[in-house]
Amino acid sequence: MSLVANRYAQALFDTAVDKKIVDGMYDDFTVVIDLFKTETSLMNLMLTPSMNTSEKKGLLGRIFEGSFNQYLKNFVNILLNKNRFGYLMEIYDDFREQCLDYKNMVEATVITAVPLREELEAKLKIKLEKRFNKKIMLNKKIDQSILGGAIVYVGEQIIDGSIKAQLNQMKTQMNNIRLQ
Repeated sequence: MSLVANRYAQALFDTAVDKKIVDGMYDDFTVVIDLFKTETSLMNLMLTPSMNTSEKKGLLGRIFEGSFNQYLKNFVNILLNKNRFGYLMEIYDDFREQCLDYKNMVEATVITAVPLREELEAKLKIKLEKRFNKKIMLNKKIDQSILGGAIVYVGEQIIDGSIKAQLNQMKTQMNNIRLQ
């Protein structure tokens, strides 16, 4: 994270805490980010130097009219005024981390070869919550190349219980055995 993104994220987070709207701000900011991720042409337009700031503000004002809280609208306008709009995604990532910490949550991603059954998902969530002493926000992905089992990513930690990893480990062990 850049220092610029960190400072802007911290300012937005402090405002959300002061106004007691952390959840609402997080939800609104997520919708804004999702829009810019899906509509890359809109993001490119906002980063175009030939378009003046008032035009950009007008366009965003029409798009977001009545949809988001005033603090987030003001924040986006400040980014435009200060030519910091290019940091929007980084700011969001930092803001998101601060919100998760504030709510004593951590994001985990589980990758399985087949969809995870509800009871297994619940058990996994409970075990992860005990291990990390935080509420778990679980994202699920399917990757048939792992053959079976699961890979769990929590922050910087990886828990690899996939069959593919176990087979690779056995292969390495077999290659290291010297026949006498």
